[in-house]
Amino acid sequence: MTFSAARLTTALAALRHFDGVDLDALAEEEFGLFQECVASVYRHAGVAAADAAAAVQRRSARERGANGWARRHGHANARGKVAEDLGIGEGEAQKLIDAGDSAKKERYPLIAAAHEEGRIGAAAVAVLTDTLDAIAATAEIPDGLEARLVAKAERLSLRDLRRACEQLRARLDREALAAKERRHREQRALVISRDADGMTRLSARLDVASAAPIVAWLDAQLKDAFQRRQDDPVLAQADRRTAVQVRVDALAMLAQHGLGCNEPGSGVRTEVIVRVNTADLEDDLALGSCDSLPGPITVGTMRLMAVDARILPVVMGGDSVPLDWGRARRLYTADQRKALMERDGGCAWCLAPPTWCIVHHRRYWGRDGGRTDLKDGVPLCTGCHVRLHTTDWELEMRDGRPWFIPPATIDPTRTPIQGGIARLHIDLDEQDAA
Repeated sequence: MTFSAARLTTALAALRHFDGVDLDALAEEEFGLFQECVASVYRHAGVAAADAAAAVQRRSARERGANGWARRHGHANARGKVAEDLGIGEGEAQKLIDAGDSAKKERYPLIAAAHEEGRIGAAAVAVLTDTLDAIAATAEIPDGLEARLVAKAERLSLRDLRRACEQLRARLDREALAAKERRHREQRALVISRDADGMTRLSARLDVASAAPIVAWLDAQLKDAFQRRQDDPVLAQADRRTAVQVRVDALAMLAQHGLGCNEPGSGVRTEVIVRVNTADLEDDLALGSCDSLPGPITVGTMRLMAVDARILPVVMGGDSVPLDWGRARRLYTADQRKALMERDGGCAWCLAPPTWCIVHHRRYWGRDGGRTDLKDGVPLCTGCHVRLHTTDWELEMRDGRPWFIPPATIDPTRTPIQGGIARLHIDLDEQDAA
């Protein structure tokens, strides 16, 4: 396999322009250019690392036995040798090996080209190839899907790309999702132990039905605790707990209530909200979602959850549920919030869970005469809400959905970025794309 450092050399030449510069003294646009150069070097260095890792794998092939490169250097496999050489974990090393693997490059040439050109990293390559391999195992890969996946990978963060591919796999193989849910249910576990210092450790692996009410409860307590600090400066000075400590206290409070369950409930009330189309209620393999957890779930699992916990189906409106209040109210109602969460899936900017969100008026209610209507409401987590108010980012609504427009200092073209969970949708064919 022929190795080329041409793109890396070009990227390094651009970065050399900043050699000896005081980074803190750079103007905004210059610093943005510096960051682009660093990112380019990092991506192209990753391509070189992947090619080298794949070469280590070939030289360490099983048929070479003790003469393999990895074994001669004291490692059982190529993954261990690459991890040691680069100072990374073995999981990351395996992603590099896979990204440089010539067989996978031939199988998915568009993904390989995107990686070699520095448009996506090895971790994204792993997500895309795993997704296509899983689809190919049970069905034919739809025409043009590889290209659409690459386009998504170039725009989405790695976390959002994983979510988008998870949703795609569920849409294409619902029986596999149902089987995974059954397996998770059987494998659920909670282990209690003590560490060397005498602290108790809880280690759990939870299926969707078990995790949803627990996550919903802990998120509600955490949000309430931080909101109280924000509203009360005295409390903010007194309550110095971290997020992880608040969760421990909330879990202990829940257990204390359970020991005396004839007492009123303690903590902030919350609900587990599941979302599913009415037409799909009778189909166990139909897909829905739960506000407390990422990823799709089947209607069959929703029914199981309804047995184990109080489940609230989303309400999109009706004759008796007003969803638009105009100027009569400043704050959005609970039913409006549910409708907005159905539209955007949580924070419209970073996709944080719905339980972390408040509803932002697109046009400010007091200053600009904004209306408390669905078309003017956008769910945002606290961090994104502050960012929108304190930076030059702009928000606009297109066809009833939010889009975020970066300032020119970040993107000179000011290309809008789609908000909400719609950003994760991957078209399967041209008809779907239309």
